[in-house]
Amino acid sequence: MKAKDLARQLGVSPATISLVLNNKPGISDSLRRSLLKKIRELGCGDMIGAAQDSGNYASQRPHPVIAYLIYTSCDETDDRFAFYPAVLEGAEMEARENGFHLVVMHLSRQGNPQLQSLLEDVGDTAGVIIQAGHISAGILEDVRSLRLPAVFVDAYLPNRQINSVCVNNEQGVFTAVRYLKEKGHRDLGYVYSGQENDSQVDRRRCFHQALWEYGLEDRKEFYFSCADLHFGSSADELSLRFQKVKPFPTALLAENDHLAWQAIKALEQAGLRVPEDVSVIGFDNRSLCTMITPRLTSMKNSRRLMGRECISLLQNLCRLRRLGIYDACLNYQISTQLIERDSVRDLTKTT
Repeated sequence: MKAKDLARQLGVSPATISLVLNNKPGISDSLRRSLLKKIRELGCGDMIGAAQDSGNYASQRPHPVIAYLIYTSCDETDDRFAFYPAVLEGAEMEARENGFHLVVMHLSRQGNPQLQSLLEDVGDTAGVIIQAGHISAGILEDVRSLRLPAVFVDAYLPNRQINSVCVNNEQGVFTAVRYLKEKGHRDLGYVYSGQENDSQVDRRRCFHQALWEYGLEDRKEFYFSCADLHFGSSADELSLRFQKVKPFPTALLAENDHLAWQAIKALEQAGLRVPEDVSVIGFDNRSLCTMITPRLTSMKNSRRLMGRECISLLQNLCRLRRLGIYDACLNYQISTQLIERDSVRDLTKTT
């Protein structure tokens, strides 16, 4: 009997039968075992590869799979998703070094009822990593339906039981505010996107808290939202907003480096020099920090390390499951580092 005839008789594709007969990865263990049994029952055991026929499939089985699930929607901005490629790179490197095969899938944040079957098609899935700017009800339902260890990237939901690897926004924002205070700045402003991304909302919360703990005034007029600004003219419009605030803060902390760059351009258009008149700090330490003038002081986060730690956290969750612990809620926070450049003025040295 030919392989294609065997596939037709078993009701599967020739490609699936080829994977089974040649002991190749790409299908789930349960489907493989079921088809091997049926092939032998049909008297076609001689078609099975020697490794499987001798019962040695366990030694030949493909690497277990970790699925990297990317939830996207039409309202995501390029600026936010510039954060993730390095995370994915770190996850892929750590997975490969630990004997896993990383599979990337793009999904709808509204929910994916066929997700379980999609994962079965790619092999023996050990766990999933979830990348999403905002965790919707549909995403949480996907995770619950899988019943697999799951780790979220940069997710901040203190009231929900999720496992995550995050940037330590509290440590980063507090470090930036303390640094500015030590440089003599007392009136601090904040430039933010206005989006309801979980990470960005957390940074805003931390800024409020840092001002309070360091005894600095928290003034509503010193918060500048870019939510309704058009990308092409954002610096122009932000400049007009800056000009309406007097007195103006001596320093600005921006939610990310791109917003810090827009703020610097807007300040220049408003006739204010950086850092002579206003100091600016960004967040994430992207490559543009050294490509603009003045070079931008920023809070560095280790995105590749985040990806690596997602794999490590999944392995830890699998270990806990082997111990009978299924309800663990673990959170790894990656500290940030202040990278000083040219965009902050030291007011304590003013004569």
